[in-house]
Amino acid sequence: MAISLTAYGLFTIATVQAVLIAFQHRRLHEHQPLGGLLRGLPPLQTMEALLFEFIGAGFVLLSLALLTGFLFVRDLWGQQLVHKTFFAILGWTVYAILLLGRVRFGWRGPTAIRFAIGGFAFLALAYWGSKLALEVILQ
Repeated sequence: MAISLTAYGLFTIATVQAVLIAFQHRRLHEHQPLGGLLRGLPPLQTMEALLFEFIGAGFVLLSLALLTGFLFVRDLWGQQLVHKTFFAILGWTVYAILLLGRVRFGWRGPTAIRFAIGGFAFLALAYWGSKLALEVILQ
C-alpha cells in the first residue's frame, strides 16, 4: 500500500511538473516574457530532467506495487479489482512507452508532456474511476 501511494505521489508531482513545463514551453515559443511564478522556475531543460526523474522513480515503484499486488490477489473478479488493475496497467504502459521513447528517440517537450499527463489520467481513473464504477454505476 505504501509503495503504491508513494508511486501515485511521485506521478502527481510529475504531472504538476509537466503542466508547469507546458506553460513555460508555450510562453517561450510565443516569445512572451516569463512572468510571475514562471520567472522563478529553473530552465526548461532542468525542468524536463526533473520530470523524467520523478517519472522514473514513480515507474519503478508502480512496477513493484503491481507485482506485489498480483502476488496477494486471490480472485481479481471477486475482490472487484478489475477496473483498478486495468487502468493501473494502462497507466504503467503509457509511462513505459514514455520512458522508452525518451531513451530511444529522445522524446521531450510536448510529446513528453502529453504522455505524462495521459499516464496520470489512467492512474487517476484506476483510483477514482474504480470507486465510481463500484459505488455508483454497478450498484
